[in-house]
Formats: sequence, C-alpha cells, structure tokens
Amino acid sequence: MWTPSERRIFRSLSSAYKIQNFLDELDYNPSDDAASPRYILLTKDAHCLEGGLLAAAALEFHGKKPLMISLQAENDDHHVITVYKDDKGWGSLSKSNTTLLRGRDPIYKSVRELVMSYFEFYFNLKGQKSLYAYSDPINLNHFNHWDWRTTEENLVEMGKSFNDIDHYELIDLTELKKLPKVKKSLVDACFLGSNQAGLYKA
Repeated sequence: MWTPSERRIFRSLSSAYKIQNFLDELDYNPSDDAASPRYILLTKDAHCLEGGLLAAAALEFHGKKPLMISLQAENDDHHVITVYKDDKGWGSLSKSNTTLLRGRDPIYKSVRELVMSYFEFYFNLKGQKSLYAYSDPINLNHFNHWDWRTTEENLVEMGKSFNDIDHYELIDLTELKKLPKVKKSLVDACFLGSNQAGLYKA
C-alpha cells in the first residue's frame, strides 16, 4: 500500500511526540478540500482533518488503531483530533491553525477527560468559548471504502459524515453563550502565527 519513501517517513515517525512535531511543521492548508495522507506527504501542508488522517495513518503503521474524535463547536470551526491509548492513559495528536488545540500527552484517564482539556482553549476570534460536544473514538477502518490513506479523491464528504455520528454534550448551548469571554492576551497567544485565510470569522 505505502511506497518505499512513504514507509521511510512513517518509520521515522516512531512516537506520538515525533508525529506531533511533524504535524506542527506542516504549513496550514486553508482550503475546504481534504487530501489523503499520501498527498499530504507530498504537499507538506494540511488542515485539521488532513493532519488527523496523517496522524492516524502513522499510528496505524506502528500497530495502533486509527482513531479520531470529532469535536463540535458553536460559531466556530469544528475540529478533529487523532487519539491513542497507552499504559498511562489517553493522548491526542492534532493539526491546528491555533497554538492551543494541538496534541495532548497520554495522561488522561478517559476520553471525556481528554476532550475537556481542550474546552478552556477552544474559542473563536472574539474570545467566545465554542466547544460543546464530542464523539466516541471513530475507528477509521469503518471508512476504508473511502480509501482514505492513499486516494486521489477529495475526502471532504468523509469528514462531514463525522457530524452524523452521535455526539455527547459537554455543555448546553444556552449556558455556553453565558460564559465570559477569554482575555485578549490569551486570544492573541492562541492565534499567534495562524494562517488568516483559514480562520473562522465569527
């Protein structure tokens, strides 16, 4: 399935730390289209779905299940994180256009606990907190009919289909909107170095 050069790259991504660093070094892709990991390795840019698929493929190469969690947000972009579990707990990998929604170390005892680590740092340009729901881990093997690892086709509809999966509410939307705005200094830190073309305009 993978070419010799692709296998060399995946062999080098032998830990979650190395995978996250690889994602961080990719340029952020502001396009609405979604390419497979094969083409991300060529273009060296990715948005959250593309980076998540690449991370899942890298974890799978090293023997882990390709799992992603869908995060739903109000008045903001939805997000996906690639998740894994080791003997210490749940961790995540993530490509983000912000500094605060990237990966998490595998120290969380449950999926919900892991997701909650994103709550305080998930907000839009106006400083409004926006994360309100999440899914169970999604095994990407259920989406193999999309040939998501190597296809030349656009995977945007595959990503949209995650929205149809059952999600657990973290907070009622009415209560979410009552929360105080995030301080400007944190907003500035969160969006430092972001690709402006890829930011949600709240």
